[in-house]
Formats: sequence, C-alpha cells, structure tokens
Amino acid sequence: MQDSAETKQRQRTINAARRCHECSEEALGRCPDCQHSLCQDHFPKQQHLPCAEKQMKIAQTQVCYVCSAQVYPDQWSNSRTSHFIDQYRCKGCGRYVCDELHTQRKIDDVFIVREGLRGHRYQYTTRYCDICSPIYRSGGLKGVARWLVALGTVAVTTFFYLHH
Repeated sequence: MQDSAETKQRQRTINAARRCHECSEEALGRCPDCQHSLCQDHFPKQQHLPCAEKQMKIAQTQVCYVCSAQVYPDQWSNSRTSHFIDQYRCKGCGRYVCDELHTQRKIDDVFIVREGLRGHRYQYTTRYCDICSPIYRSGGLKGVARWLVALGTVAVTTFFYLHH
C-alpha cells in the first residue's frame, strides 16, 4: 500500500508543470538566450532579469551598422504555445541592422519544440543586410568566408601533397 502511494506521489512530481523563473506561474516557453522557463508575461527580454540587465548594458551598441539607428531586439508570445523572436541581426555578418532601411531580406523560420504532450512554436525572424542578401544561400559573408577557407585548405593540402 505504501509503495503505491509513493509511486503516485512520484508521478505527480514528475508530471508537475514547469514554473516561471520570475513569478512561479506555469511556464510556457524558454528564453533562447538565458534558457530559463518563463510564463507569457515574462517571456519578453525586458521582463525577466538576466536578459533585461544584459539588454540595458548593451543598449548603446545595438545600432544599425549602416545608419546608426537604434534597434530593439525583442521576443514575445502571441499565445500559450506561440513565441516570436527577432534579434535584429544580419544572419550573414552578425551585425545589427534596422528594419526600415537596411534589412534587404527577411525570412521567418519556424521551429516546433515538443515538451511532453504540448508543443511550442518558436518563430525566428532571420534578417540579411544589403551586403549579405545576394549571397544569403551560402550563409552571407560568414558563409562565403568559411567556403573560401575550406577551398583554400583543400588547395594548399593538394599543392603540398603533389609537390612533396
């Protein structure tokens, strides 16, 4: 009899819902930066401690690299299972880029994360600046640089192998 009571108690603790890092309400999603479980009210970066402090420290550097307009990386929840994340960074070069003038290409990537019986939909907004947009298929400037390094390494290895 006691074993069944312990088993039921263990099942209850295992099945207990995750709790918000800030307010102990039911957590609905995870912050992609700090990985804390958060409720819908605390999911935005400005609403939970680790990311809000970080945002305040680097707010001066979050400007478009072309026109120096302030950008505001953000994340928010539309519903209990739908979360949006926009870093305002060019995926090709990693620099901040404004939405109005210098985002040449904007792509929405959707990822479904299963958590028990519930699934969460995370929609990431991927941006490319004027320079990286024509070469976005190869990964922008960083992707082209990786390809050039790889091809250069193969060429140098082949050269030394044939002339050794």
